[in-house]
Amino acid sequence: MEHATTQLADGTLKDLPATDLGPPELRRLAAIFVRTATRLQHLLKAQHAFASEASHQLKTPLTALRLRLENFEPYLDPRAQPSLDEAVGEVERLSRMVHGLLALARLENAATTQEATDLDSVIADRAAVWAAFAGERYVDIVVTGPRIGRVWAIPDALEQIIDNLLSNALRVSSPDTTITLASAWADGAPATVELHVIDQGPGMTEEQRRRAFDRFWRAHDADHEGTGLGLPIVQQLARASDGEVALQAASGGGLDAVVRLRTAGAHRTVHPRRPRSVMRDDRTGCHLPPHTTNDHGHTHDDEHRALVYRSG
Repeated sequence: MEHATTQLADGTLKDLPATDLGPPELRRLAAIFVRTATRLQHLLKAQHAFASEASHQLKTPLTALRLRLENFEPYLDPRAQPSLDEAVGEVERLSRMVHGLLALARLENAATTQEATDLDSVIADRAAVWAAFAGERYVDIVVTGPRIGRVWAIPDALEQIIDNLLSNALRVSSPDTTITLASAWADGAPATVELHVIDQGPGMTEEQRRRAFDRFWRAHDADHEGTGLGLPIVQQLARASDGEVALQAASGGGLDAVVRLRTAGAHRTVHPRRPRSVMRDDRTGCHLPPHTTNDHGHTHDDEHRALVYRSG
C-alpha cells in the first residue's frame, strides 16, 4: 500500500496493492484505494488527451485565419492598418499558446528517461544562437561561472529551458543592458548545480514570483507577446529532469531565474570558441585568451569562464 501511494504521488502508479490479503479492514482500505486511484488516473488521462487533441485541432484554423487576415492588407484603407496588425498579433499569440499547450501535454503524457547532458556545451550553443536576437535589441549576453560538465536531464530539456528563460529575459530587457547566463555549484547541496538566467529588467514582486508558474498567468503590466506558458513549461521540464526552478530578485535589480539540476559525474569538456566573444577574468577585469594560466597556476577554462556576446 505504501509503495502504491508513493507511485500515485509521483504520477506513475503501476503496481496496485493486493485487495485479497491481510485483515478485512486492510482489504477494504486497499479496495477503496484501487478504485480511487484508477478513477483519478482515468480523469488525468482524459484531461491530458483533451488538451493535446484540442490544441492540435486549433493549429490549422489559426494558420488559415492568419493567412486570410494578411490577404486583406492590399485592400484595406491605410487607417485600418493598425487594427489589422493587432488582429494578426493576437492570432500569432494564440498560435504560440496552442504550441505551448501541446508542449505541456506531451511532457505530462510522456515518461522520458533522463540522460547525461553536457551543460557547458548547451549553454554556449544557446547563448550563441540568442546573441543575434539580443543584438537586435542592443542587449549583451554574458556567460560566466565554473565549468560544470554533465547533468541529468530528459532529452532536449536544457535547450528548451534556456530558450524559454532567455526569451523572457530579452522581452523585459532595455537597450544597453546585459543578460547573464551563470553556472554555479549549489551551496549545501552535494552533486547539485545551478543555472542562473539574470536580467536587468523591472523584476517582479514577491507575489508575482509566486504566481509566475501558474498557467496563463501574466502580470497586469506585461506586454501582449507572452502566453503565460513559458515558465510552466520550464517548471515541467525541470521536474521531469529531477530538478527544480525558482524565481528570485536579482541583486542589482531585475529577475534571477534559478534552475537546479543533478550532476552526472566529473566529466568536463572544453567550451567551444564562438564568434563575437571575449574571454575575461571577472576578478581582474583583464582579457584572457582561452586556456591562459592565471597567477594561481590554473587554466582559465578549468576555474572560471566569462564569454561576452556583444550586441551590434
